[in-house]
Amino acid sequence: MISGRHIGPANRKSAPQVSTKRPASAKDGILSKRRLSEALSTDAIWPAFQPLVDLQSGAIIGFEVLARWTDSEAGAIAPSDFIPFAETTNLIGALTQKIVQDACRKAASWRGGFVLAINLSPTQFQDPDLFHFLASMISETGFPMNRIHIEMTESALLDDDTVVRENIASLKSAGMGISLDDFGTGFASLTRLHAFPFDKLKIDTSFVRSMQHDSGSRKIVASVIGLGQSLGMTVVAEGVETEEQAEMLKRLGCDVGQGWLFGRPVDGDATERLLAVSKQKPLTERRGTGSLFQRVHQLETLYEAAPVGLCFLDSDLRHVSVNNRFAAMLGLTPEQMIGLTVHSFMPAREARRVTKDLQRVLAGEPLIVDEYRPPGSENILLVVNQRVDDDAGEPIGISVTAIDVTGHKSMEKALTETEDHARWSIELSPNIPWSSDAEGIVNFMGPTPDPTMSRMRDRIADWYGRMHPDDSLRVRREWLGWLPSGDPFETRFRMRLHDDSWRWMVSRAKPHRDATGKIVKWYGTITEIVPTEVPLDGKVSVKAPHVWHDPDQADVLPTQHLISMLMRMFESAPIAMAITTSDTKTSSYVKVNDAYLKLTGLKWDEINGKKLISEGAAIDNPARDRRHRLLREDGAYELEDVEIAHSDGTIIPTLISAQRTIVDGVSFDVEVIVDVSARVRQQRAIESALKTSAQTDALSGLPNRACFDEVVAGEVARNLLNDRKLAIAYIDLNGFKIVNDSLGHSAGDEVLRTISARLRESFRATDFIARVGGDEFAILLDMDRKFAGDMQTHIQETMERVFKPIPIDGQVTFTGAAVGVTFLKAEDTPQTYVKRADDYMYLAKATGKRVAVVCFGQVLDPPTTHKVDRTNGVRDG
Repeated sequence: MISGRHIGPANRKSAPQVSTKRPASAKDGILSKRRLSEALSTDAIWPAFQPLVDLQSGAIIGFEVLARWTDSEAGAIAPSDFIPFAETTNLIGALTQKIVQDACRKAASWRGGFVLAINLSPTQFQDPDLFHFLASMISETGFPMNRIHIEMTESALLDDDTVVRENIASLKSAGMGISLDDFGTGFASLTRLHAFPFDKLKIDTSFVRSMQHDSGSRKIVASVIGLGQSLGMTVVAEGVETEEQAEMLKRLGCDVGQGWLFGRPVDGDATERLLAVSKQKPLTERRGTGSLFQRVHQLETLYEAAPVGLCFLDSDLRHVSVNNRFAAMLGLTPEQMIGLTVHSFMPAREARRVTKDLQRVLAGEPLIVDEYRPPGSENILLVVNQRVDDDAGEPIGISVTAIDVTGHKSMEKALTETEDHARWSIELSPNIPWSSDAEGIVNFMGPTPDPTMSRMRDRIADWYGRMHPDDSLRVRREWLGWLPSGDPFETRFRMRLHDDSWRWMVSRAKPHRDATGKIVKWYGTITEIVPTEVPLDGKVSVKAPHVWHDPDQADVLPTQHLISMLMRMFESAPIAMAITTSDTKTSSYVKVNDAYLKLTGLKWDEINGKKLISEGAAIDNPARDRRHRLLREDGAYELEDVEIAHSDGTIIPTLISAQRTIVDGVSFDVEVIVDVSARVRQQRAIESALKTSAQTDALSGLPNRACFDEVVAGEVARNLLNDRKLAIAYIDLNGFKIVNDSLGHSAGDEVLRTISARLRESFRATDFIARVGGDEFAILLDMDRKFAGDMQTHIQETMERVFKPIPIDGQVTFTGAAVGVTFLKAEDTPQTYVKRADDYMYLAKATGKRVAVVCFGQVLDPPTTHKVDRTNGVRDG
């Protein structure tokens, strides 16, 4: 036999129909044993093939075989109708033989080593002749049996049947693979899962479809992937319809995907054409990356070996994992921290401050502490705190990275003190170094008395601003007029230092020449003139500038000393800088500082002399030619947004500015790069939080009306294309106004919260529940054929549980509900679908009952005393 739920069921495989007309149904009265028998003898019943795709490489590894019936009069007949009909009329064996033989016969001539997945019903595994039945029909087609995978559902394992075990063993001995289909929706125990030699584990469509907006489904998917891989099975996800779902499954480690995203079921000719243009690969054992559990152990090893301190806190701010280096920074061991909050090992005041910071991080604010001193320690730490979200953007904890910067801070302090010393020594004995290029453009000056002037162009502007306005234009004319002589230069002018008084200063400079004697730079100093040097009339001479008679006098800054100082400033700058040649097409690296290497993740040996357009270069984008043009025409460009590729593949948003200069006739570009990724992440976190807030009801925590409208539109569009039954239950509370009026609005809020919690507990993780109004709720139920048949009873019983008495402040409050339920119809729009459920809800309200349910226009009878608890599948009394 063939499973009525699996050979071609569009309701499980998201399979499309061949005709654009609505698929015919058994209710249309077209099914009969005679018509089905006639169809089996023609090509009216045919196999469709849906791709199975490797999620990592995107290659096709095989196809699932699905049954289709295209009637000459009725068009496409729904598989969910004709397959169960074939089972009840004892024609399922003939249907099995036709679909399997036709599929294998067609596939035998196609290129590649793909597999064919064939579904069988649970009862078929109890047939002692199953193996001979399959082996004989497949061998006639010439298709290799070791490329056949048989799929079975969990219900086949309910009875510990010897025949079932023998059939599975025979199929395995012939080289066929065995897959457990729709895992998680049935009743298979882990003991039986381990006992049977399954090769593949398939995650049911319902979990895949809802995992993006439902954390419960997401956890189930992750658990099934980990379970299957730990048992050495390939894990397949069904019903993959979007790139976001595929990416999430890929990150969770799922092996294979199946669904409309990768291809709809098509006939043999279309499948052969697909194989001719698609990448494919055989279904092999999992790559060396290992299972989810192996990867966890690998990460734990890296975690411990990391040269920085690492720890992770859960959403309750308890330390879940701590590496030895992090614990040592706090003077502790990991065992003294794991499972505890900071209140367990920090002084109370410090613990409160740290907890407050961590709560800010958990709220979405990235936090970097530049100088954190652990209690009782002399060490200084750079601590980066960042919230960690799951694939749906929900926070699951905080990642903390700590780096010991004690040595770095000591060096930074020493350098700061050196510069402060130079700055304040100006008051006692001004000695200000400066330099210019060959054209006389000043490009360096020493620290100014103003400590806020850290950028070089700000320093230069500050010093110019301190010159007497009557002297600055004169000095500039003298300087530019003197340059062509190439002789040492000297001039005098007035300048303010720490106060408003004017001091007479002398500026001296001499040229620096290359090996050919050409002037490439000027070096100079500015010093205060002693009073005896000031002219008796108090006026500065405007005659030709004084010329040095002793070019080696001691008050000129030595060239090598100045070069060393400039190089130290470049190399230790906290902002990334790079010097490159300026040819548009062949521009290459000359020198970069440590901050640049840290930003890009590259080593100097990897980029030394490399062209910027070479593979592996950190900065390369379509705007580079335009920036070169700006440098050539304007000599500089202001801050621009540029994405830099880190060596690990991540993309870092930055702001870049550049300045062009010429040395010995060779043009160079100096780029300054600022990492703005923290700002971008913060903006994205804010946008995500705003979106979540906009779609969540603050009182109940359920999705709100805006979210409901968005979800229902998507679900209607998807379900109209397949045979699944999408139901909606529209709920309006009865007697809620009385609660508000008699007990107050706070009691009314508590009733709404209680109802919301009970709804979540009473329905499946795959069902979508929203609060769409003040006391109105809506539930979307995505169902298979079996649940559709039991739904009316399930809804009535569930409503009775949800609207049982609610204790509020020592009083028992009674409330009820009117519920309208309907299925999605082929001609529905989201608006007509919701309106029909709303209309049924008003019919229920008109009955006057405390709890009334109207399903498809009919008022349901109250439930019997024997109830079926759908939350755990156990019938109780």
